[in-house]
Amino acid sequence: MKDTSSKKADLDGLVAGAVEAEADTDRHVMEEAVLATVARHGLEAADLWHGFNALTWSRKDFAAIADALWEGIVEGVKADAVLIRSKLKDARVEDAVLTGILDGSKVRDVSVAVAYVRRMEGQDRLVRAEAAGREYLAKVEKAKTEGGDVDAAVAGLLKDAFSLAKERKLVREYPVEAEDALDFLKVLDGRRADGRAWLGLDSGFKHLNEVLNGLTEGVFILAGAPSTGKTTLAKQVADAVAAVEKVPVLFWSFEQSKEELRIKSLSRLASVDSRAIWKGRTDADTWAKVEEAAEAYRRGPGRCLTIIEAGREDTLDRIRSVAVMAKHKAGDKPVLLVLDYLQRIPGAPDAPEDTRALVDWNITELRRLARDLKSPILVISSQNRESYKGNPKPSMAALKESGGIEYAADAVICLWRDKAESDRLTKDFGRLTVRVEAHILKNRNGELSRVKLDFTPAWSMFDEVGRDALGYNAALGE
Repeated sequence: MKDTSSKKADLDGLVAGAVEAEADTDRHVMEEAVLATVARHGLEAADLWHGFNALTWSRKDFAAIADALWEGIVEGVKADAVLIRSKLKDARVEDAVLTGILDGSKVRDVSVAVAYVRRMEGQDRLVRAEAAGREYLAKVEKAKTEGGDVDAAVAGLLKDAFSLAKERKLVREYPVEAEDALDFLKVLDGRRADGRAWLGLDSGFKHLNEVLNGLTEGVFILAGAPSTGKTTLAKQVADAVAAVEKVPVLFWSFEQSKEELRIKSLSRLASVDSRAIWKGRTDADTWAKVEEAAEAYRRGPGRCLTIIEAGREDTLDRIRSVAVMAKHKAGDKPVLLVLDYLQRIPGAPDAPEDTRALVDWNITELRRLARDLKSPILVISSQNRESYKGNPKPSMAALKESGGIEYAADAVICLWRDKAESDRLTKDFGRLTVRVEAHILKNRNGELSRVKLDFTPAWSMFDEVGRDALGYNAALGE
């Protein structure tokens, strides 16, 4: 663990390195810069307003402006002079001060403003700690001068010290279950009264919903050998959640382009070969089907679905920021995150460089993110090559770099192609149809199971066929 001096050095380095010639960092300058940057970017930069509302401002007018800006963030409106003035109420803020905050002259790069917030948070904690220390020493001096029982004096000092720590917010206090779980029964009763067949979001697949209890809060790993349709299935689930649940769905694609993902949906909705759409080889009647599918896509999942062509900058820190803002704008509804795929997610600056360690790091961070968002995260993962040579039934050992995945994921789904059944279906239907079994190898919220799906690659479409139980030994590959 780093000591205080090294942490301060790290923070100083972040501030100094974010923007050249950023030298003047006294408290007033930092406060003005943070206020100005929040006014400019607050709604779009979740990292910036985390901790902003808890700062202790050195001036009353700065505190009043901060409160007004925070109200705007909560309401989801962009700051301007008229809005801020309307929220200042009786606070005395000179026009020149407010203009200086809003005219853009003090706006900093968001990374610098975030570092300022972190530095000021540290300063505030030091001030509170010093004040608590002075009061503690005053109690010690009183005990020395007045005498009395030593044990009683020490016990009183400890009691006062803990009271000071609590009052000064130096130590976090956790409630006991009798207090913390007071409304828990109401939550459970609310679920019962909801009338839904499952707790989580509707994946669009009845059997999958029944096995998983819907897409609940947590990390869902979707793995499989090449050509089993992992991305296609994930896109179909994303479309279903966006269309049915009408909650934000964020699809980060580190592999395929927006065009490829959109064509998958159009092909499925129109029952038209995706290759014909992509090549522009459709006649008038077929194109009319595609146009109708495009309108259905726009009016359905398109209203809530966002596709991000992800790159090196899309670390989990960036993903967290975007997801938090989407949840905030949706009125704190759950969101669905789809990440394609796990082994391509870049590491944050403080993440390990080793591939296996990075996968473990990212899966742990994803679990924390799912908990913070109270939302599901569907993550596509590759398998190691040895696991699909000869097409053996899937097991946990199939997961590539599987150390952290096996233990941290809430559910693990591995896709497997039944070659014999696929040949029969293809012959019967007169088109390539693949029987894919979704083996639920781990499931915190229910049973282990095998959901049978028919996959039509040309139409980018999965249809459910049925399900049956999957034994624990089968999940282990025994």
